Amino acid sequence: MISNSARDKNKLVRRLFCLLLTAFVLVAVTGCTDSSSSANANQSKSKNQAVLRIGFVGSTKDNIPAGAEGWSIQNKFLQKDLKKIGIDKIEYHAFPNGPPLNEAIAAGELDAGILGDTPAIVGKSNGLKTRLISQASINSNVWLITPKNGVSKIEELKGKTVATQLGSYMYRYLVGVLKLKGLDKDVKIVNMLTSDAEAALKRGDIAAFAFPTNSGPLIKSKGFPVIDEAKDHPELLGSSVTVVTEDYLNNHPEFIKTWNSARKEALDDLFKKPDEFYRFQSEQVGYGVKVMKESLPLSNLKSEALSDEGTKELESTKNFLVEGKFAKKEFELNDWIAK
Repeated sequence: MISNSARDKNKLVRRLFCLLLTAFVLVAVTGCTDSSSSANANQSKSKNQAVLRIGFVGSTKDNIPAGAEGWSIQNKFLQKDLKKIGIDKIEYHAFPNGPPLNEAIAAGELDAGILGDTPAIVGKSNGLKTRLISQASINSNVWLITPKNGVSKIEELKGKTVATQLGSYMYRYLVGVLKLKGLDKDVKIVNMLTSDAEAALKRGDIAAFAFPTNSGPLIKSKGFPVIDEAKDHPELLGSSVTVVTEDYLNNHPEFIKTWNSARKEALDDLFKKPDEFYRFQSEQVGYGVKVMKESLPLSNLKSEALSDEGTKELESTKNFLVEGKFAKKEFELNDWIAK
């Protein structure tokens, strides 16, 4: 049995996770009450009326999002359509994870963001003034991977330390699957960036790491054992969403229709030439084509901005976060969706 002190540490990690998610929003929102800050924000808005500042999670060769949104940018679908409504410049900003992207939105440094559903929902619940305009992809898998010669099943993680990025959809999966196995009080979860995980597994610093859908297949291809996947627990699958600030929508009311029209055009195009699309993914992310096909099946890309299947995933994620007190308060999903 794990000691009481270890349980206390695990509870502390859980509290820190909640504080981490709320701090980004609360600090920035509180700071906006200062009149000089408000004036600067208004000046910034007036200067950027024709600019769209997009944040996204990940690192790519050309510093643009991957997926259908990246394909839309690569082929100028998005730029062409945005220009019709007076937006003639796009800035792209990469983030390692969703919470710091939320922080940038709260600070007024971004107009839109493409990020995991978990940080997006927590941000909204904690007061971030965003609207949901689409799901970039659904059925995002998580890969629970161990060191070589490590444990062979989840039950063997009892009393050990596992890791993932706090505030991510992978964290939601990890908490959920440990609870399903009755281990939520007997396994210590620590925060670690995905980029540091392979080295930590090699050193044996952690007993397992929950990898996101884009890098899990790569780590698996290097011979690291997979002991569980989110796809084996459909209620723990994630999705990637696109949100936009309420202020930006007020200034550009046609933005939603324009964004989703360009995304639909990109999807129609990439479905006709999947090989070209996966070569693009491979070049941007830096992983092989085979890995990219496994990490983002075309079936995870839906032509609808919000499909019935995707909406059910969002509702399930929201309920999980609210019940677990990771999200500050309940809200209606339909009220968040931009019409």
